[in-house]
Parts: sequence; structure tokens; C-alpha cells
Amino acid sequence: MGYCRKLGCIVLCLGALAGCATGSRVSVAPPEGVWQDAAFHYQPALVTETRSSLFALDADIVQALRLDHAGATVTERRLDLLLSRLYGPTGSRLIYESGHTTGAVETWRNRRGDCLSLTILAYAAARHLGMTAHMQEVRVPLSVDRRDGMDFINGHVNVVVRNEAEVTFNGKSFGAGSFIIDFEPQAGARRFGQWLTEDAILARFYNNRAAEYWVQQDDARAYAYYRAAIATAPDYAPPYANLAQLYARRGLAADAERLLRHAITLDGPSYAPLRSLHQLLVAQGREAEAQQYADLLAQRRDEDPYHWLGQGLDAVRNGRHAAAIAALEKAAALTTGFEEIHYHLGLAYWRSGQLEAARKQLAALAAINNRDPGIAVLSKKLQNNAPQSAVF
Repeated sequence: MGYCRKLGCIVLCLGALAGCATGSRVSVAPPEGVWQDAAFHYQPALVTETRSSLFALDADIVQALRLDHAGATVTERRLDLLLSRLYGPTGSRLIYESGHTTGAVETWRNRRGDCLSLTILAYAAARHLGMTAHMQEVRVPLSVDRRDGMDFINGHVNVVVRNEAEVTFNGKSFGAGSFIIDFEPQAGARRFGQWLTEDAILARFYNNRAAEYWVQQDDARAYAYYRAAIATAPDYAPPYANLAQLYARRGLAADAERLLRHAITLDGPSYAPLRSLHQLLVAQGREAEAQQYADLLAQRRDEDPYHWLGQGLDAVRNGRHAAAIAALEKAAALTTGFEEIHYHLGLAYWRSGQLEAARKQLAALAAINNRDPGIAVLSKKLQNNAPQSAVF
């Protein structure tokens, strides 16, 4: 029981990475007999939020979203109003803050929230204005936040709004089509991802709230929220892997292993359950079995462009140009049409003095999307119009 606090990782949905089932599954139901209601004094009433309460808007928000002109029904005007409530000239009016996930009303009152909280608010506001909007989960480089001996894996969600004409926002023009509202933009965030239903978001909310109670060692509430997450979206793998950590803390190693294996069956060889299962097996002295999962983890890393993109971005930030180029070249070889990879690879080439290689990345970037803002930045650098120390 003593090893349980020091192994594994918990997946948080700032959006939760690798969260959605794709394709057909043999079974998405929880493993039979895996619930431990008596051990955790299960009380369904401990879960107080519902889908309707999560996306509800109170009178203050509705008033803030009131259209001044009765005829202001054009999508672009509604989008302008939405953006003016969420963003000011210098950035977001809402503060990004990790560690606590809230519904739309509480997020508005606090003027802060994590990426899932802010996404819920933006989506609810857009729908209130009658706009076509959906939430999505996008792949970004793996982010690990270590707390109290546990790895919390952060993914990413944002909101996509359909706009019928060009939109100008803070001096920048965005073409007709889809406008992405993102409160913590990062590499990969502007790409289209897995569309999420309101139930899928609710499951991610329950999963996050359970993780908060896990940290507080309020096991009864953590268990109730993980159970609710699984009931809401049985094909969503992270709550199974996270519940396994709760079981491990209570010494329920066999059931923890079953949950981890089920998470891997649902989601494939994703980082969190693989690492947790590997460490669970090591802690039990099952070295041969553990090695299989160590190999899978290494394979996942080597074949994952987001891993190499993350490595490359870290090297770019720290001025390690050769390491950045090596990592980003691997990312580029594993992908097509990924603007940010070509931009940062071009930047790394430029900073290392390889101007011709940088120009090739600029050409590749322009071929993918000639409106990408990275084109102007990289072009200025290649023309020696921007200082090498500039941060973009």
C-alpha cells in the first residue's frame, strides 16, 4: 500500500488527452465486478452538478450578452459581442488558472478558470447567442504537472464557432469558416480535433473534479465523481485509469490493474495508463511483464510527433538549436500539414544560421496556409528585420 502514492499518473481534462473513443469497440462497459461501493461509502448525492447546471447561464451573463440592436442577428455581430465579453484589447478578460474546474456561472463570477471551465463558458455563451458552436479536444504536446508524487497529464479543449464572413478581431482578420476560441493557445491548439458532446464534456468535468478530491484525499467524493464520469461516458478512458490510482491508494491492486488494462483497451497505448500499469507491475516485482509496457511507452514516444514537437519547443525556448532541429525534424517526418512544426523548425534553422533551410520551411508553411501569421514573422527574420532575441 505504501508504494501507491508514488506511481502512476492522473489525466486531467484541461482537455484530457486521448479521451475519446474512436471506431468500434468490443465493449465500453466497466469491467464486471470492479466497483468498490462499500469500501468508499458510495453516495451518488455527493455529485452535485448536472449537465444542465454545468452549461446554465445566470441573469448577469444573459445581461452581458444582450444585443443592443434588435436587428443585430448577423452571425458576425453576435461573434463580435461574444468576443468583446471574453477578450479585451490586451487579451482575455478571464484569467487562466489551473487546478479547479467550474461550470459556466461560477467561471463568469470568478473571472477565472482552467481551460475546460473557460471552454464551457464560451460554448454556453455562444449557444445562448444562437451561434453554431461545438467543443473539441485537440492534441497538444504532452504536459505533465507533478503534485504530491503523482503526475497530472494535461490535455486541451477549445471552442469552434462557425462564422459566415470574414471577422476582424483586435486588428487581425480571420476568414470565413470556423473561428477557434482558445484561452491558452499552444502548439496544435489551432488544429481541428475530436468533437465533443455536452455529455463528453460533463464526463471530463467529473473526472477533473474527482482529481481535485483525490489530491485532497477526500476518497468518498473522488470515487463518486469518477463513477459519475464513467457512467456519463463509458467510452472515455481516463476516469478508469484515474480510479485505478484511487484503488491503488487503498491497496486494491488487483482491481486497479483491471481498470488500467480496461483503459488501455479503450484508448490504445496512451501514456497515462501505460505508465501507471508499468509502475504497478514493477512495484509488485513482475519485472518481465513490466518490461512489455516499458517497451510500449518507448515506442509511443518515438512514433508520436507531439512528443518530438514538445521536445523541440523546449529546446527552442532554451536556445539549444541543434537539439531543437533534431526533434522538430523528427516531428516533421511523422506529420503532414502541421503549420507550427514548420514555423518552429524554420525558426530553429534561422537561429542556427541555416538560412536556406529556414527558407524551405517558410515555403512549406506558405504551401499549407498562406494566411498563417508565422509566415510574416519568419519572413521578417529572414530579411533581418527582427532581432534574434524576439519572442513569438
